[in-house]
Amino acid sequence: MLEEFVCHGLLEYSKHGMKVGGTTTSLLSPYLHFGEVSVRKVYQLVRMQQIKLENEERSEAEEGVHFFLRSIGLREYSRYLCFNFPFTHERSLLGNLKHYPWRVDEDRFKSWRQGMTGYPLVDAGMRELWATGWTHNRIRVIVSSFAVKFLLIPWTWGMKYFWDVLLDADLESDILGWQYISGSLPDGHELSRLDNPEVQGQKYDPDGEYVRTWIPELARMPTEWIHHPWDAPGCILEVAGVELGFNYPKPIVELHIARECLDDAISTMWQLDTAAKLAESDGEVVEDNLSNIKSFDIPKVVLKETSPSALPVNQKVPYASSKNHNAKLKELKGSNKHTICVDTIRSSKIEGTNSVANLPVSRKRFGSDTAFHVPCCSSSAEVHSRNQDHCGSLVGSSRYLLQEAGKNCADEVEDNSSSDSGTSISRPSKRAA
Repeated sequence: MLEEFVCHGLLEYSKHGMKVGGTTTSLLSPYLHFGEVSVRKVYQLVRMQQIKLENEERSEAEEGVHFFLRSIGLREYSRYLCFNFPFTHERSLLGNLKHYPWRVDEDRFKSWRQGMTGYPLVDAGMRELWATGWTHNRIRVIVSSFAVKFLLIPWTWGMKYFWDVLLDADLESDILGWQYISGSLPDGHELSRLDNPEVQGQKYDPDGEYVRTWIPELARMPTEWIHHPWDAPGCILEVAGVELGFNYPKPIVELHIARECLDDAISTMWQLDTAAKLAESDGEVVEDNLSNIKSFDIPKVVLKETSPSALPVNQKVPYASSKNHNAKLKELKGSNKHTICVDTIRSSKIEGTNSVANLPVSRKRFGSDTAFHVPCCSSSAEVHSRNQDHCGSLVGSSRYLLQEAGKNCADEVEDNSSSDSGTSISRPSKRAA
C-alpha cells in the first residue's frame, strides 16, 4: 500500500487530497499507529520519489509531496508537543482558555455523536466515524470545530470520544487536533473563528455524494439543497421524502445564534481571565474550568457475551476427577513405581467424562508430582545398564497386569512407565469413540 501510494497517489495528492469522499489519502494512519510501518520508512520513500520526480522535471507533483510531508511533520510535532507539555491531554496549552465557559450539555453531545445535528456534512462525518472507525482529516476538523464552536462542548469530551472510536486513534495527534481547532495553540485556529458547515460542504463535497452515502434520508435531495435542506422549498422536500424534524432533524442550533453564543462565551472568558489575574496577584488560586466539569463516561460498543457451551460428548477427553485418585497414585509411587493399578484406571473410566478445557487446574495438574518428569542427562551406557537392571521387575509387573485384566475385564491398559528416570507416567485410559 505504501509503495502504491508513493508511486501513484502522491502525484495527485494536492489535487484530490482534500476530497472527503473515496480513498483520496494514503490511508496509512492505522498502519503507523500499530507500528506496521515506520514514519522514517515513509519519509525515506517519499523523499526518494521526490528526487526522482525532480530529475524527471515533473514539477506538478512537487505540491503533492510538500502537502504530504507537512502532514507527516504535524504528526511528529504532536509528539514533541505532548512530550514537552505533558498536561495537554487534560487542559489547554494557553492559560486564558481555562476560563472559557464550557457548556455541559449531554443531550447535545449525544446528538453530535449520533450524527443528528441537522447539518448534513457534520452528521455524515460522525456516522462514517462510528461505522468505520475512520474519517478524512478535513472531516475531523469540521466535526470537532462544530462541537467546540457551535455547541460549546468541552474539547476533552470530543477527544475522549475520538480515542474510543477511531481505528487509528493516536492520543498525541488527537490532542494536537482538538487543541488546534479550539484556539488552544498559538499557531492554531482563532477561538472566534466559526466555520459554516454549509460552506464547508459545498467546498469539500460539491456533488453531495459523501452526504448521500452516509445519510440515506437525504439520498434523493437535489445537489443544490443537500447541504442546507432547511432552506429547500416544501415541494422539493416532499419529492425527496424528507420531513425535517421527523426523519431528519432540524438544525440543532442556528448559525446566527451560535455566533452570538460564541461571542458571549469569549467575552465572559476575557472577563474571568482579568479577574483571575487580579486574584492571583492577591495570592488566590484559580482553577481551570475543565477541572470543575464532571468526567463524562463515553459510551462504548457493548458486545454480546458468548454463552458457555459444552463440548459434544464424542469430543470430550476423559480425566480422573476422583478425590482419591491422587492419593492412590502417591501410594502406588511409594510401593512400586513401575506398576499401574488396574483398579485405579477402572475408577477413572467409571468417573464422569469431562472436558479438560473446563478443568480449572488443568495447567497446574501437569506440574504436580503425578506429572511426567524430564530425566537428567546421562550417557547411553548408563541408560542401557539401568534398563537391564529393571528388566526383571518390568516382566513381573506385566504378568501381574495381564492376570488382573483377564480376571476382571478386557480393559485396555497402557503402560507408561519410564525406565530412564525410575518414575512412572500414569495417564487415564481412553474410551473407544
